[in-house]
Amino acid sequence: MSAIRRGPRATWRMLSLLGGLLLALPAPAWQVGEFRNGMSRAEVERSLGTWNFDKVVAAGNDGLFAYDLPTNPAGRRFLFSFCNDKLVAFEQEVEPSFRHFVVIASNYANLYGNPLQVIPYSSVIASGEKNLLAMFWRKGSDYVGVKYVLYPASEELSMTWQISNNCWQAPR
Repeated sequence: MSAIRRGPRATWRMLSLLGGLLLALPAPAWQVGEFRNGMSRAEVERSLGTWNFDKVVAAGNDGLFAYDLPTNPAGRRFLFSFCNDKLVAFEQEVEPSFRHFVVIASNYANLYGNPLQVIPYSSVIASGEKNLLAMFWRKGSDYVGVKYVLYPASEELSMTWQISNNCWQAPR
C-alpha cells in the first residue's frame, strides 16, 4: 500500500473539521460556584463539606437540603434536586423582599429577554393565604428562574437553575 500524501491545505482542512466537531459537542450547562449540573449526589455532598452548613439533610428521595440554623448570621439555604443520581436543579434562597424579586427579575429580563414562563399561584394553607410568583428564562439548555412566596407571617425568595431531565418537567 502506498502512503497517502497530504498537502498543507488538506491538513488544515482536516484540523478545521476536527476543531469544528469539538466545538459542536454539547457544552456543560449551568454551574453555580462549584456546583454544576450532572454532579452525583456524593460529589455534591463532598463539595458541601467545605461550606460548613449547620445542617445537610435528605429532602425526599431526590433532594438534598443544606441550611444554616436561625442563630447563624450567614442564613444560607441551598436545595439540590437529583434525577437518577445526577444534579439537575439547584435553588438558593436569598434575603426575601418583593423589591429584591423585582431587581433579580429585571436583571434576568435584561440578560435573557422576556420570561419563558410566568407562574402566579395562590392557595389557602393552615395559617392563611400563600401567594407565589415565579418567572423562568431559557439560557441555552438551562432554565434560570426566580421565585417569590408570600405567606401570612413570612416571605421567601429564591433563585433557581435547572436543566431538562427524565424525572420531572423543567422548569418547575
